[in-house]
Amino acid sequence: MACGEGTSGQHGHGDAVRKDLATSHLCAGAYFDPEFRGILLRQVYNDTTRMIAPSYRFDLVSVVHQAWRAWALETMQHVGVLTAFAVGLRVNLPAVVTVICWLALWHQSRALAKTALAVLPLHAKAAADRWLQRTRWRSESDELRQQTRLLRLNGVGCVVLALTPPLVAGISHIPFDELIDAAALLAVPVIVFVAGRGMAEQLCLNHVYGVREVDQLRPRRLSRRQQTIDDQQRHPYVVYRRPSPPKEESDQDEFSLKLPDIDLIDEGESPFVGSGELVHRWLPPLTVQLLCPNPESEADRHIPMRDRERSAPSFEAHELVEHLREAMRPLSDDHDPKGLRGFFMNDRLYVAEADVQPFSEWLREPPDEHHINGVIDNPYGDVHHFLEIGASATGELVTTVFLRVTVKGRALSLDFAACALTRTPTEYHRLDGYGETGVIAVLRSTLRRFCNMPAEVAGIGRLAEAPVLLVNAVRSRKNRMLRPRRGMAIGACLSVRELKSTPWKYAQLDKVIIHDHVKLIEQRLLTAVEDFLSKRGIDTSAFKKKALSIINTGVLNMGGRTEINQSAVGTNSQVRADVRDDPGGASQQPPALDGVQ
Repeated sequence: MACGEGTSGQHGHGDAVRKDLATSHLCAGAYFDPEFRGILLRQVYNDTTRMIAPSYRFDLVSVVHQAWRAWALETMQHVGVLTAFAVGLRVNLPAVVTVICWLALWHQSRALAKTALAVLPLHAKAAADRWLQRTRWRSESDELRQQTRLLRLNGVGCVVLALTPPLVAGISHIPFDELIDAAALLAVPVIVFVAGRGMAEQLCLNHVYGVREVDQLRPRRLSRRQQTIDDQQRHPYVVYRRPSPPKEESDQDEFSLKLPDIDLIDEGESPFVGSGELVHRWLPPLTVQLLCPNPESEADRHIPMRDRERSAPSFEAHELVEHLREAMRPLSDDHDPKGLRGFFMNDRLYVAEADVQPFSEWLREPPDEHHINGVIDNPYGDVHHFLEIGASATGELVTTVFLRVTVKGRALSLDFAACALTRTPTEYHRLDGYGETGVIAVLRSTLRRFCNMPAEVAGIGRLAEAPVLLVNAVRSRKNRMLRPRRGMAIGACLSVRELKSTPWKYAQLDKVIIHDHVKLIEQRLLTAVEDFLSKRGIDTSAFKKKALSIINTGVLNMGGRTEINQSAVGTNSQVRADVRDDPGGASQQPPALDGVQ
């Protein structure tokens, strides 16, 4: 019985798919993206009131562990800088003011240089226009005045910051050279903490890039919360949230015509949490009546259908599911070069958030095979079983197929859906570039932090969030889902893998790979169902026709949106061309000249 993580295959060849690819990229994102790191710590690790979404081809425990490590490095930097300034305030206040002025002057000088690079071309163009007596646009003159004003303000700010240390030395009756020496001595620990963080971060990133097994990115010993995350990301049960009905727009004009949003599949209604974009579905599900084979003799071919129906099904739904598992299992052969790369197969039990019982046993222990078979054979229960089959061509591009098998109304019903996880953001792939790891990368990261020192020191205010984050982390050791409470809602609100996936419309050629995997799995499942029905003595003529129609149909079953532009709907409707979209119309309007109101 496939349950939890299920079976997964990886080819033993040189082009084998890396199982840790998505995990490594998300771990790198925890260092590169502070916003993503905050989501991991606050909405994933510290939120124990909701279940963790299933993890497809990545390990959430490793990602959260690296997020805590990146947060610890940042916090150590801020604590070190704050300590250095606190000691300086106690020992030599003018030196602290001098260091702050230096940092502000550093930042202001960069802003001054940036503004100057923008002003010089504008001044050159303005001079050329005056000399050639060309007409100038008002927007160009306004931009020149604005940039010139910013240049003057930045220049004045640099002068003020440069004159402040001598003024402080005079007010404090301290020789200027002694003040400079004290300020330089205070700046040394600040530089060490800021540059040291850059060095430590790159060393951690080198480790993330160098591992080839996901377990090497995990902590040696899981904490209680990490163990809970690990159990829930592999748990067969998935709690989904039913969508709320859209709110009525009160301010909409009652006479205005609102075109419907034409969508062939319910993209926003997918219950398959964590699996990505819903890209393919059978609507309605495929149903076939369980009839005895059509008699071969001419005299018996006119037997009424009710006489060909079986009073009781010749099989249980879980028997067909087990047959499908056996039919799909050869695709996971590690030594078969023609198998499906990154193949995995699991049992998933989906239950709506409102239908979760307060004292559900599965919240404490994963269900066994007998429990799963009972869910499969009950077509009218609150829990829905889906056989989950997936593949990953690249280790990061994941295609997942869901098939629900039910026997009801003396018929077999097959509910089929396919979801896709696209690639992670491009900025998370920085380590894959040439020269982004190793000793030179460590030196470059250290220098980068040093050059960005004013912003690093200014981020010291984020220390105010640390106590709340740590208190919630201590509280997260207790799983609050196990305690029934009023209005209990434990459905997963967030999947970090879905959150950091490329939008489906930008997937480009990856769409071809995903649809190819969907069709391969779809055809194999249909063939396996047909073989099973034939062995059980059930007429498959109707099933063959419907299966052939599904296989050959690509447009009606694929998702997509229909855009209606420049169209008129209703009686006496007309399309009025917008002059702003007409190149000729735009050229007929006189330009706004400088000084013309």
